[in-house]
Amino acid sequence: MRREFIESSVVMVARNFNPSVANHLWLVRNGVVAEGDFMPGCIFTDLLVQVRARHFSFLLTPEQVQFVPAVAGDEEAVRLTQAAMTRIVRTLPHTPYRAIGLNFRWHLSPHAGDVAGLTRSLFYDAGRPLFRDFDTPDASFGAFLSRDVLGFRLKLEAKPVAGPPPVGQLLHFLFNFHADLADGDESAALVEGHLRRWHEASDLARRCVNSLEEVEGHEQ
Repeated sequence: MRREFIESSVVMVARNFNPSVANHLWLVRNGVVAEGDFMPGCIFTDLLVQVRARHFSFLLTPEQVQFVPAVAGDEEAVRLTQAAMTRIVRTLPHTPYRAIGLNFRWHLSPHAGDVAGLTRSLFYDAGRPLFRDFDTPDASFGAFLSRDVLGFRLKLEAKPVAGPPPVGQLLHFLFNFHADLADGDESAALVEGHLRRWHEASDLARRCVNSLEEVEGHEQ
């Protein structure tokens, strides 16, 4: 089975971010983006800021800010993304942060290309009412799982999706580590604490994906 780490991202939800403050000069002066790291395609408006930098990109709106490392799994990109988000939180400590989410996307595909067969191996449960109605050769399956871990609520969604040509179908795994934050002066400190768990969350997602190696024998 082929496994590919596609993307990681982190989203902070807040009340009343002010995108107009986060202009080019503000980002440089506060150490969010180095002067020489801005890439073409940046947008600065009163309601939206979108920045492409060498090691990450981010989108800032009045409701949230989302950061995406430029290369999935690149340790330097992750480190600089964490540092940039921490600087925003420390520069705007009185912003009422409401939630934070760490996201990790993986694609899986069987060597034989039979994604429907792979989803049957992973998720099909013969005899269950819903599954009886979908026990056909063309059926595909998925799953939603949820648990508390690392101070987050982890929600895992697994489902077949269309891949780019000529790949065909892939099995898409989205790991969302979500934490609601209490209102008050402590929300900025809570954001930083959750950001520091990025590598633990990423490793947990990787272990979950790697645990599927036992299915490979079924493919052959």
